[in-house]
Amino acid sequence: MAELLWQVADRLVKALMPKFSIVTVSYNAEKTIEDTIHSVQMQEGVELEHILIDGGSRDGTMAIVDRYQNKFAAIISERDKGIYDAMNKGAALAKGEFIGFLNADDYFASSNSLALLASALEKSDAAWGNVLQVDDEGVPKRLISGEWFKPSRMTLGLMPPHPSFYVRTSRVRAVGGFDHSYKIAGDFDLVRRLFRISGFTSCYVSELITIMRVGGVSTDGLTATRTSSAEILRSLTTNGEKIKPFCLNFRYLLRVVELIRGRLLSLSGQRFKPNADAE
Repeated sequence: MAELLWQVADRLVKALMPKFSIVTVSYNAEKTIEDTIHSVQMQEGVELEHILIDGGSRDGTMAIVDRYQNKFAAIISERDKGIYDAMNKGAALAKGEFIGFLNADDYFASSNSLALLASALEKSDAAWGNVLQVDDEGVPKRLISGEWFKPSRMTLGLMPPHPSFYVRTSRVRAVGGFDHSYKIAGDFDLVRRLFRISGFTSCYVSELITIMRVGGVSTDGLTATRTSSAEILRSLTTNGEKIKPFCLNFRYLLRVVELIRGRLLSLSGQRFKPNADAE
């Protein structure tokens, strides 16, 4: 009898929990934050909560956020130790069964982006799709497909496209969240530790999930590329992998393919501007 009551109580708690926690990290993002907020509000077919962690913006970011206060489960604006420290703050507040990170210059590709992932997550710990990098006019620049990823390929420096990656919140907490000593590859390091969990399950969804503007911390030039490679190598060796650094060069060949795919999309005339019709 006690066991039955426990099961009923557990189901009730899960029914009351939001399915998704979406964490948005921002800093001086007044030009893009409203697009991000709108794209979250427009998600259909899922229960969600939106958490904003701002690094103490000095522009008009928080004035915009204040107009949508009732749309957020939590808002924090204070100085932090970097993007991954901010993400950890958001993860600590999350009440959803699954968590993902939609930064202040990103937006969902459609109103059913999360619904597409929700189906896959019914039987998985994590799911991801595809991400498209665009310029400020919505012109495609690089199509990052999640189809290339397999856990065994992390030794090549590959990972699921992080802006489309949603994972069971309890799993993120089990591995201790992000290591904020990383500057660029903290997402790679977290995913690496997640996939080392015994019995961890995952699924790729062959759909465009997230639009990512060019110019974020991980897309900004040669210096970022060098830092990223060094940090990926550090993560792999810290987690017990024995690899040769030249293996990471495969990432650059894949990036060429992704840029070509983005160029083809651009030539087709397709544009991916955010939908600003949300209330």
